[in-house]
Amino acid sequence: MIGSTGAFCLSLPGNDKNNERNSTDQFLSTSSDLRHVLNDDEIISLVPHLGIETISAGTILRDEGAPECSLLIIVSGEVRLSYTDTEVNKLNPGQIFGEGAFSEDGTSLEKAEATVDSVIARFEVRKFDQFLQQSPKSAQKLQNYFKELHLKRLHEVEGLSYNDSRKFLALVAHNEMKPSLMEFAKSHQDKLRRFHLIATGTTGIKLYQETGLMLSEKVASGPLGGDQAIGKLISESSILGMIFFKDPLTAHPHHADIEALGRLCDVYQVPFATNPGGASAILNYLLMDHPEEAVIPNRVLENYKNQQKKVVATA
Repeated sequence: MIGSTGAFCLSLPGNDKNNERNSTDQFLSTSSDLRHVLNDDEIISLVPHLGIETISAGTILRDEGAPECSLLIIVSGEVRLSYTDTEVNKLNPGQIFGEGAFSEDGTSLEKAEATVDSVIARFEVRKFDQFLQQSPKSAQKLQNYFKELHLKRLHEVEGLSYNDSRKFLALVAHNEMKPSLMEFAKSHQDKLRRFHLIATGTTGIKLYQETGLMLSEKVASGPLGGDQAIGKLISESSILGMIFFKDPLTAHPHHADIEALGRLCDVYQVPFATNPGGASAILNYLLMDHPEEAVIPNRVLENYKNQQKKVVATA
């Protein structure tokens, strides 16, 4: 039988069908996630309610937000789950998806697509009542487990789609310049308190200890990836300004990361100060309204993005 997904449902006669069912029993009992929910006897009682299907590579098993009507178990092959064109997971034999069928809203969280030719076992929701009458305890265990799994995956997807709208003022300093940054922060506490602050490594701890300023976000020390973490926020337009007290007389092993921060500030036109005078000017600028100032287009960034669009269009 051909389903709406284009899957071919196997319908095997006699001994072949019995052999297939025994093989399915063994696989589900030993290699599938069902073994975390049901015991061997309960799995055997579930198998008659399953349909076995072969799926061609590229088949869309469900779309994001579509009604969830079946619980699907991968017997062989691979299925990709994606959310808003971002890969969430790749599922392998034994793993299960479609748990939204047991949720209150009954909708799918992610798009599911077979990446290679695959075989799946399908448990349709309409057959759940039959299973419930036959094995009420097993059916209840199954339902509760997949309701909880759906909530877990819902939280994961919500995390992917969460957009932090805050704009941060970044405070960074090399070790030799941390005392200078602390002095600057003490003398500008009232102004700094008006921003969401982000800092690297021990800078944030020292700021709180010495000035009482509390961070909205803290990242790792610069050499351990903190500079790159702030760079990511710059690329997402989440940094209002950058105050980086650099030690100009000492070589640094992560010099490339430091230079990359300055380059990103230029790319995204983020105010960037490396000393107290410049930092004070940035604070005053950010705290003022500038209704009379014309917005200067970022021509370099616009041109680059247009070039990349052409590359994608001709690929």
